This record gives sequence, C-alpha cells and structure tokens, in this order.
Amino acid sequence: MVTDRAETLKCRTGAVQPFNMSSEARPRSRPALAVAIALVVIIVVGLGAGYYFASASSSFPVTWSVRPLAIKFNTSDGFSGSAPDSFTCSPDVSPVNLQAFSSAPDFITITVSPSSFPTCGSTPDNVVVTATCTAAHQDTSCDGDKYTGTVEVCGPAPYTCLKQFLQVTVAVTTHK
Repeated sequence: MVTDRAETLKCRTGAVQPFNMSSEARPRSRPALAVAIALVVIIVVGLGAGYYFASASSSFPVTWSVRPLAIKFNTSDGFSGSAPDSFTCSPDVSPVNLQAFSSAPDFITITVSPSSFPTCGSTPDNVVVTATCTAAHQDTSCDGDKYTGTVEVCGPAPYTCLKQFLQVTVAVTTHK
C-alpha cells in the first residue's frame, strides 16, 4: 500500500479544516427539546399506568365450575387420568383457545379437550382435562402428588389470555 506523504503531513499539521455544523442541523432550542422529552415521558407513563390498572382489575372474565381441579389416577389402571370441568366468560369473547401447562412436563403432560370454542359466554363450555405420565416415566417414577398445572383461556387473539386460570392438581399412585 502506497501512502501519499503530503496528505499525511497535512493531517498531522492541522491543515485539514474542522467540520462545522450548519444552522439547519443544530437543535433549535433547549426548551423545544425539553418539551419533546416531557411528552415522551408522559406517554410512556400513561401507557404503563393503563396497562397496570387493566391487569390489576379484580373482575375475572373467566369463571370455572370446579376450581381447583383435582385429577387422581393409579398407574395400574393406565398412565393417565381425566376430570371434567366447565367455564363461562363475562363479557362474551370470540373465539377462545385453551392452553394447558404442566409444572413438571418431563414427568406429566396436561391436555384439555376440546381446546377451542367459537365463543365463550354465559352458557358453560364443557372440557375434559387429562394428565398423563410421559413415556419416559411410565413406571414408579411418575408416582406422587407433587404435580400441578394450569389451563388458560385465551382470546380473541392467541396471545391475549383471560384472567382466572384453572389450577390443576395431579396425584399419581402406583400399586405393584
């Protein structure tokens, strides 16, 4: 690589002129900047407070008929057990999807059937919640009453889950 020594010398001696900002690129005034920052802060605080108060509401749009739901089964009868339940929504929500979660998914899976409804309102929607020992633990290692789970009703968008989850407790016994 060949460098031009004259150009290098200009840079070292300060022969290159400093960059000056034009008046159009400079901030207009400090008060205008302060007003803009204040508006952004007010909007952020307002949105945060609105979200907080919406989530802290004491009314629950979902009501379960049995809460918590207990599922008990003996592995001598198979490696799963089920229990029925029903729920209503107030106000009406359309459509709804149900999602089930296990506290120990390596040992117990929890499913709900049916997993969707076109609408949820004052008429109860019936479901069956099933707990199953996973294939890796279909032996005495599945035994215990330490398992829990939840069933959530989500709608109208899949990422909008309604309040009042169904708590599920699972007890598994084994007889040799």
